[in-house]
Amino acid sequence: MLEKTVLRPEVLDRVAALDEADIIVGVPSFRNAGTIAHVVEIAALGMTQYFPELKPVLVNADGGSDDGTKEVVLGTEVPKSVEKIVTDYQGLAGKGSAFQTIFEIADRLRAKVCVVVDSDLRSITPEWIKLLGEPIYRFNYGFVTPHYFRYKYDGTITNSIAYPLTRALYGQRVRQPIGGDFGVSWALAKVFSQEDAWSDKNIHRFGIDIWMTTTAINEGFRICQSSMGVKLHDAKDPGADLGPMFREVVGTIFNLMKKYEIKWKVVQKSMPVDIYGKAIKAEPEQFAVDLHRMIDSFKRGFSAKKGLLKKILPSETFKEVKALVPPPEDIFHFSHELWVKVVYDFAVAYNFSRIDKREVIEALMPLYLGRTGSFVIETEVMNNSQAERQVEDTARAYEELKPYLLSRWEKEKTRFKLTSAVS
Repeated sequence: MLEKTVLRPEVLDRVAALDEADIIVGVPSFRNAGTIAHVVEIAALGMTQYFPELKPVLVNADGGSDDGTKEVVLGTEVPKSVEKIVTDYQGLAGKGSAFQTIFEIADRLRAKVCVVVDSDLRSITPEWIKLLGEPIYRFNYGFVTPHYFRYKYDGTITNSIAYPLTRALYGQRVRQPIGGDFGVSWALAKVFSQEDAWSDKNIHRFGIDIWMTTTAINEGFRICQSSMGVKLHDAKDPGADLGPMFREVVGTIFNLMKKYEIKWKVVQKSMPVDIYGKAIKAEPEQFAVDLHRMIDSFKRGFSAKKGLLKKILPSETFKEVKALVPPPEDIFHFSHELWVKVVYDFAVAYNFSRIDKREVIEALMPLYLGRTGSFVIETEVMNNSQAERQVEDTARAYEELKPYLLSRWEKEKTRFKLTSAVS
């Protein structure tokens, strides 16, 4: 039995009574009363339909919702063979805390397969549980990520940072490293639940997904992607307030660069990651984006953070970014290559400068909005497939400019050590 626990006493009792499970679907939630019944119903059906020989448990880890979310889960009819565990998670508010609860339950029940899905999904089908669980159960993968068709402006943090940077650093082309829906083996659930990294506040929140993906890659688990078709959820304009998500995702990526430095430094190229299931082509939902707000936020943010940006960026890179500020929107162009150098410079500053880490991330945010605005301009008349090729161009630029990162990293690391020794 595990010594440490994040589970409430009544949950420990419930787990002890169940003794074991073969497959778990975890659903983290916070104020999702309007959508979670559908997710629970479909997830339970997926377990019984595609894994009839396995003992199924559905776990809802809730963040203290005041809209009746837990009551909806308890009241949703599921097949009789499906057990439910419904609990408020303990600890910091955030998706990661819910995951920590789910992983510990999976570990204690010795579940062969643990699938986690978002509570606001409108596109989930029973087959999703199969696609996320079967590679683990039948083909011995340790970690399964989703492979979606998404609207070209959905997931811009993924497209401009999380996917291409993870690919360049660790050599695996995981297209949705922060996709929200995953499959995990018992062995990996144990690693996740017992990691010391839970002291990091970012991982308790939006940083959880990229932490899981990065950990799975670097701890040697076999990874595949499952073809999930279109993801329909509550999409947001990338120019809207993505502050917390941006800070926590990017902060986690940058933190993990130091932890896994010895591994990513020797990676020289990337390899495709297996895709499980048939490609499902469909047109994702479109939504409006506010280009003017993105470009304006870039210009105002550059002006407000100019002094900090001078400290973070080499002089030539700073001049290139500064040169983007005067032009009007119709000729605004933030190139792949400049963007990649900016991200690499910020990763180095985050790890080796004396500047507060939160301030580093805050200074990157307006530049990210500028790059996103440029992507919108570049792809305005493109369909989703054509826009995807632009994302791939960005990813290749990350790989091609990795020597730039290595040079800057070593230089600033040496300087940091020398100044630390003197002080």
